[in-house]
Amino acid sequence: MKLYIKEKRFSWRDQFIVQDEQNELVYKIKNEQISIGDKVHIYDHNEEEILSIEEKKIGFSPKYNIYQNGEKIAAVKQIKNLVAPDYEIEKVNWKIKGDVEEEDYEIKAGFNEIASFKKKWFSYRDSYVLDIKEEKDALLTLGIVIAIWGLQLD
Repeated sequence: MKLYIKEKRFSWRDQFIVQDEQNELVYKIKNEQISIGDKVHIYDHNEEEILSIEEKKIGFSPKYNIYQNGEKIAAVKQIKNLVAPDYEIEKVNWKIKGDVEEEDYEIKAGFNEIASFKKKWFSYRDSYVLDIKEEKDALLTLGIVIAIWGLQLD
């Protein structure tokens, strides 16, 4: 399953749309502008919130919690080291492999690929491809990608 994440230009709020391979709207991603810490909401095509991502600052290392129906299903935090930052995904046994800064990485469970994420070059606006191996992992994988973006901005 491939999802295409496209930045919606000229909007009052940071907003992305997510389409499937048939260019059908699957999700909308909206950043909450007035809040303490970053808050991002993911809506389905019926404008129902189906996932939220909330920044929690703990000392100098922020962490993004991912919620579904008010329940925390995962958390993403950045671990700084000398070579390149690593990303830890709590509550699920997944790891990030690849170059996050170049937006070309994989999400893996052990040796099994859950998804890959790449920036789509030569497009009119910022556009990304999230290639998910199993549809059941789509929403959590999308939440992890959004959390990683938030961590890169911190």
